[in-house]
Amino acid sequence: MADGNVGANSAPLASEVAPAATLVSELTEALTALGNYLASANKLAISGPLPGPQRLSEALQKSLGQHERAVEATRRLRALNRCRRVVKEDGLIGLR
Repeated sequence: MADGNVGANSAPLASEVAPAATLVSELTEALTALGNYLASANKLAISGPLPGPQRLSEALQKSLGQHERAVEATRRLRALNRCRRVVKEDGLIGLR
C-alpha cells in the first residue's frame, strides 16, 4: 500500500547528494545576495535626495545578475532531480 512517500525506500546515492547540496547552497547564496542588493536599491531610492542614477543602476544590475544565478541553479537542480526519476513496474514514478 502506498504511504505517500514515493521512492522513500531508496535513498539517493552519495554521488547524487553532493551536487544537489552544492546547487541548494548556490541558490541560497544567490537569493541572499539578490535580497541584499534590492534592499540597498530600496534604501537608495527612499533616502533623502536621489543619489546619482549610477549607484541605483549598479545595485539593480547586480540584483538582476543574482536573479539569473538563482534561476540557473534552480534549472540545474530540477534537471538533477529529473535524472533521478524512474518509472516503476506499477506505473508509479519514483526515485532511484
